[in-house]
Amino acid sequence: AKGPWTEKAAKLRQVITDVVPIDVHCSQPLAPDVLPPSGADCLVSCFCLESVSPDLPSFTRALGHTRKLLRPGGHLLLIGALGESYYFAGPGVRIPVVPLDEAQVCASLKESGYTLIRLEVYTLPPDMRVGRQWIIREQIENVLTLFF
Repeated sequence: AKGPWTEKAAKLRQVITDVVPIDVHCSQPLAPDVLPPSGADCLVSCFCLESVSPDLPSFTRALGHTRKLLRPGGHLLLIGALGESYYFAGPGVRIPVVPLDEAQVCASLKESGYTLIRLEVYTLPPDMRVGRQWIIREQIENVLTLFF
């Protein structure tokens, strides 16, 4: 049966032409011919940079490396968790992440050459911090605040 998700998946397959590997810890994160010479209009990172960065300086450098991929005037949409120390990948599997606070995110963006247009911080309500399932509870108890 076709539903809204089937239709959305079909639309995505029409517009997404490629998925390419990126290493944000390299000064040249993508192969030179992946993006147009002018750079990307927009990049989106959701819970990625803090997950692959072992510490705050690495996180800041990763932001700087991704900035090189944007065209002048391009935008970065960065979504992440504040105060998170690990990412729960499954029963008994915790991936360590760099715990960040709001001031560190702002300072890292500035140091990397970004102009912060807007920062939204959302504190999870208590009923979202503890889920009914162990997997949800394990992940949410480690995250109290999100930024975007």
